[in-house]
Amino acid sequence: MKDDAIIINSISEYVYQSILVTLEQHPQWLSDKFKNYPWQNMAFKAQFTNKLGIKLSEAQNRDALVTKLITLLQSFLAPAFFVSYQFTDLIVNIRKYTHPGLEIEAQHLETLNRHHPFLYSRLNQLDAAFAILLLDAENLSLDSKSEKIMGKICTYPINIKLAFANWRRLGKKDLDLHNRGYELIHVPAGKNSADLKMSSLGSSIWVNYPAAKEVLICSSDADFNHLCTTLQNHGLTVYRISRRGNEIVVFNSETEKTDIYSLIQLPTIPSLENFITQIKEIIKSEQALTKNIWIELTRVSQLFQEKYQLTLTQVLEHHFPGQKNTVVFLELNQDFVVHQLADSSQLYITLFDVNLSQEKPTETNSTPPEPTRVNINSQAGLEAALVRIVQCLTAQSHQEYVCIITVASMFQAEYGVAITKAMRRLELNSKYTQFLQSCNQLKVKKLDKNYLVGLEY
Repeated sequence: MKDDAIIINSISEYVYQSILVTLEQHPQWLSDKFKNYPWQNMAFKAQFTNKLGIKLSEAQNRDALVTKLITLLQSFLAPAFFVSYQFTDLIVNIRKYTHPGLEIEAQHLETLNRHHPFLYSRLNQLDAAFAILLLDAENLSLDSKSEKIMGKICTYPINIKLAFANWRRLGKKDLDLHNRGYELIHVPAGKNSADLKMSSLGSSIWVNYPAAKEVLICSSDADFNHLCTTLQNHGLTVYRISRRGNEIVVFNSETEKTDIYSLIQLPTIPSLENFITQIKEIIKSEQALTKNIWIELTRVSQLFQEKYQLTLTQVLEHHFPGQKNTVVFLELNQDFVVHQLADSSQLYITLFDVNLSQEKPTETNSTPPEPTRVNINSQAGLEAALVRIVQCLTAQSHQEYVCIITVASMFQAEYGVAITKAMRRLELNSKYTQFLQSCNQLKVKKLDKNYLVGLEY
């Protein structure tokens, strides 16, 4: 597998993102040690994916790689993970990397997974714990896509599904539910007959199904409040499920948190590498069209959404949960430089590796070359490097001042080290802003909460 570096890197990246999602949705599945790791830190991500890639490269072939991955996951994930929809999705997508020409049915894979020796032992550890789904079929319609969402919500597998209705009035709906594994419970015609039967049977779940740990009550009616309270008092976690147009609304009685899930299928989120390539293509296209180096970030966002039917926020939230878009692009300083005008909230972005010397200067838009790298082995050398960067940025933006964050971002991209770290190496006992203020060729001013820097003529 050492020759499959691209595949292993892609798998490591995908596994990392899957762990982030699991941490957000089911933190109880991760061991305490792994739960407290800095998962949103870029340096930790690089370290984790690199170590995982090294471990996976030890596999003799691609089938062995999947087994190796499962063995690694079992060291920090709880047994419940390995009988969840999340695990099935993970393996299905990993197989797309290892066996791209092989079509794998998720349901068939679930059956195979349960015969894996390790997974079988994990199932035994669960002590047969499971979740129960109660569906008021006269009030709420659950298709297979909605049901899959239910499976992802629960900690335990949904082993029992009960649907209540007067089936004579619902056409072939009973056949569809029966084929999907529901036990159909018929009630006589009459108002609230299904509600009453569902409440009656549900109120004795802990007696009839002592291994049940979770109950999903699927109905938009408010008549089940008493049932929810009763189940909670007997130690079960209750999820109230309702539908609102193309959205599934889930209320978790234990956390008192409401989550909303869209039933509209979104385009596949691209890998981080593909996303960076897509953004670069958009920026290059706009640069050629406008003859400007700097492109408004809002314009890039608009073009990305038009082309890929995804927003920047959707993609960046997937890869960098909880971080603002601007912060993410500042971290991607090997590829992009972000700039904010002194008198505007508008953000601009350009490619760090853009060859400015190829731009055709005009009378109104003359572009100087990129700053020439200087040796930074003294305070004077550091000041010279910053002055050159400020010269470049102010010339490109036609502004007297630029944001000091933009200067720091370009410095790190150019020299491969953060400006604060460079200052510590030189034993400069001052803050970044204070150092800029001490530079004879630079001037600093504060605008609102931001510090700006320009050239002192």
